[in-house]
Amino acid sequence: MRLPCLRPHPFLLALALGCTRAEETTPLPEVPAPETPPVLSAARCVYFKDLRPFLPRELQGYALSRDEGSTGKYGEVVMSEAERAFTRPGQQMVVRIVDTTLVGRLSKSIRAAADEADRHEAEETASLRMAETVGFVRYDPSEERAEANLLVGGRYVVAVTGLGFEGTHEVKAVAGGLDLEGLSRLR
Repeated sequence: MRLPCLRPHPFLLALALGCTRAEETTPLPEVPAPETPPVLSAARCVYFKDLRPFLPRELQGYALSRDEGSTGKYGEVVMSEAERAFTRPGQQMVVRIVDTTLVGRLSKSIRAAADEADRHEAEETASLRMAETVGFVRYDPSEERAEANLLVGGRYVVAVTGLGFEGTHEVKAVAGGLDLEGLSRLR
């Protein structure tokens, strides 16, 4: 059986080719393209191996249990992160450095949390302010979880998380021992 030769409808063919006569079409109003925030290229995020020197090589009394890192693009988001985890019986300390195109949103959140901590003198939360660094520490006694979240040089997010602790002293000490000034100069 032979199939008939299909011919496109002349008007559809003309539309596809953009060859319609003016009287056959009504011009459509110009619709502006939706505004999208500018996205940094992957080259603008520091490669994770360049973040690693700013992580602690060791923590006294702890064993290194994990050393990871990655750089990638996930849709419109570019992220580079380096992380080291240290453990000892009943406790874990994790230090992570992140460089991302979402730093604008993250920096607003960290600054807001630090400002909120300044306004409320709670034992569980306190602001941290150092040269080129703003952040906060928080403690959850029900989970024995302490964390410090820092914005360094307006770009890098440093998170120090401790599990199995009775306060924020240890995470503050680890965060204070990092080369945050050197990290703030990294480009």
